[in-house]
Parts: sequence; C-alpha cells; structure tokens
Amino acid sequence: MLKNKIKLTALCMALVGTTGANVAQAAESGVYLGLNAGQAEARKYCNNITNCDSADTSVRGEVGYQFNNNLGAELGYTSFGTLFNANDNNVNAKQDASAWTASALGTWPVAERFGIFGRLGLARYNVSNSGTVQGVPVADKNSTKPYFGAGVKFDLASNWMLRAEYQLYTDISGVDGTKDNVQGWYLGGVYRF
Repeated sequence: MLKNKIKLTALCMALVGTTGANVAQAAESGVYLGLNAGQAEARKYCNNITNCDSADTSVRGEVGYQFNNNLGAELGYTSFGTLFNANDNNVNAKQDASAWTASALGTWPVAERFGIFGRLGLARYNVSNSGTVQGVPVADKNSTKPYFGAGVKFDLASNWMLRAEYQLYTDISGVDGTKDNVQGWYLGGVYRF
C-alpha cells in the first residue's frame, strides 16, 4: 500500500512538472503584426433618414507585443470606411472615419491552440465629413474615446494565428453632431516574429 502511494505521488509530481514545462515552453512572447478585415456599422446614424447607409467594409492593422500567454498590448489603425452616406430632403452628407488605437489584451488559453481574449483601449477618431444637414455645411470632428473588444484565436503554427473579433468603438460623432457607437466584426491573421 505504501509503495502504491509513493508511486502515485511520484507520478503526480512528474505530471505536474511536465505540465509546468509545457506551459513554460508554450509561453508566447514577442512582437507580432496583424491584418484584419470585416464590417463596421453605426446603427443610429440613419434614424429617420429615408435614403441612408451606415455600414461599410472596415480594415485594421496592428503591431503588438505579447508579454506572456495571458497579457499583450497593441497599437493599431482602423479604417471604418464610409460610416454615413445619406441623400434626402434634409440631409445630403457623407462621413468617412478612421481611428488610431492603443489597447491591452487579456487572453485565456482554452486548449492547446485555441483561446479567447478581451481588449480594452483608447481610440483617437478622425472623422471626415462632407455635405450639408438642413442646408448647413457639416464639419470634421476628432475625439479620443474608449473602445472594447472580445474574440477568439486559433494558432495555425508557431508563427501564424487566426483571430475573429467583435469590437465596440464608443461615441463617434455623426454629421449632425449626434454620437453613436460603431460596431465592428473582424476576421484576420497574425504573424509572430
């Protein structure tokens, strides 16, 4: 009985040691580049406007640093495309928007190659407006606001990763001065150096 307990204890210690070694070896740290494409939409921009579109193709690029399996940071640029394009009796205006971003990412590895992550950051919006609202020319508007994200990642190889993510950019100014959140859905790839 004592021999079995000693063998079981030794086996458990060996498994714990092996698991710790695998986690240490799997620790991903270093610089990476990412490129993503998807769709961005501002839902409230087109309220009460007959001929209006408030969604467009969006692209993002980022450079990041992964500190360990659970923590990373990114600097990025997002082009939302044309978030507002309307033409009716009161509104004849268009808005193109983009953002420079800085964010922290927290990752939770779920399986050997699969994980989920969350993002918290700041976005510096650059909004380019043209046209008129009720005959009044619209002006450009820039601001800095928080943004959030959540997604999943899958490691294809040691250097390549796929990510799918939902992002919420808060309080981007519309052509008439009202503010709306912009939602973005993205699919992209990451290359780790």
